[in-house]
Amino acid sequence: MTSAQPKQNEPTQSALDAFNLARIRLAQKEAERVNEENNSAKNRLRGVFAQTVSQGLHNDAAREALKLVDGGDQAIDDFCEKVRKIGSYVGLLGKTLSPRQYELFGMPGTGPAPEDERAENEGRAAGFRLDDEQGSREQDNPYEIGSSKGQAWLKGFRIARPERNTILSMQPPAGSGDGGDGDEDGGA
Repeated sequence: MTSAQPKQNEPTQSALDAFNLARIRLAQKEAERVNEENNSAKNRLRGVFAQTVSQGLHNDAAREALKLVDGGDQAIDDFCEKVRKIGSYVGLLGKTLSPRQYELFGMPGTGPAPEDERAENEGRAAGFRLDDEQGSREQDNPYEIGSSKGQAWLKGFRIARPERNTILSMQPPAGSGDGGDGDEDGGA
């Protein structure tokens, strides 16, 4: 027997090819069936979302709530902390929340700041902006310079600018490439 001839208990190449073609055909049919079922399920879900939104449900909020419940208490706590931080960061960026928004961000009892205080917070936020950002210079004061709000904005800006410069001059911590918390996809 030569090596070109199959051994008695081994199939020929054409037999292997025929068998493998049958396996591929079966797998393709299964994939098509699953894909069709998947598309049908997706279409049913789209229909449910269309109905629920027409009945007043906020679908994005519903998806998030379902995900949180599936994640358990820790996922809910993490989300609430994230929302609280967002409220705080909105303030640091110089935006004023309404009393209702303060309550939604978990800060009941606080409310909009008086106008001068709000102007100072806006100036502080501008003071922390990077130099190439719009609104990052003293000349960008949105208030009349002689007004109390204009002076409050300028005060906030001038307090924040040296703090920002100190932060910019600091070396980043070792092993910190992005300065973030490692959550690049923004997930909870």
